[in-house]
Amino acid sequence: MTMKISAKKHHAAGFSMIELMTVIAIMVILAGLLIAALPGIQSKINRGRVERMMAEFADGLSKYQLDHGIYPQNPPNGGDRDTVGIEGASVLYKHLSGDWNEDGEVDFDTDEKVYVPKLSFKENQESKDPRVGVSGDGKFVVLDAYGNEFRYLAQPPNIDPEERETFNPTYDLWSIVDADPTAEEDQARHITNWQSN
Repeated sequence: MTMKISAKKHHAAGFSMIELMTVIAIMVILAGLLIAALPGIQSKINRGRVERMMAEFADGLSKYQLDHGIYPQNPPNGGDRDTVGIEGASVLYKHLSGDWNEDGEVDFDTDEKVYVPKLSFKENQESKDPRVGVSGDGKFVVLDAYGNEFRYLAQPPNIDPEERETFNPTYDLWSIVDADPTAEEDQARHITNWQSN
């Protein structure tokens, strides 16, 4: 009796080179799409943060107005609107943080009130996304999510309407985001507390 030994052919289970190349090509395309979308995603995240910060400032400004009868006023300055707005970032810091002498601490000895607690200079120094910074002339200023100074402009309520520089009767608060503050075509990208025409 003779035994037949049947040799079974073993096929290696796995992917062929063409299948592997196809999968790699699909992964490269998806990675490219994701990388292309990242700046847009980050910009939306930053815009959302700026809008939340503006809402906090609006709440603090309303409380300030209830206590003092007027919104914090910008000091007289003959500069252009953007320059005056940048100086307003220091006005916001002083009035909303309670740090009038700009030493980084709330002036409790003069009974200053904190209207926006997240503007503590010491907490912001250690933050990876600070809301407070120091301007070129050494003043504490309020920063947006892009690292730019917020712009703030308020004028007395009884000012002649022809001389009014604000779009709102109360105050203007805006962030230039990552746009050029002086280019008119970029102003549509700004985040503002007024409706642009």
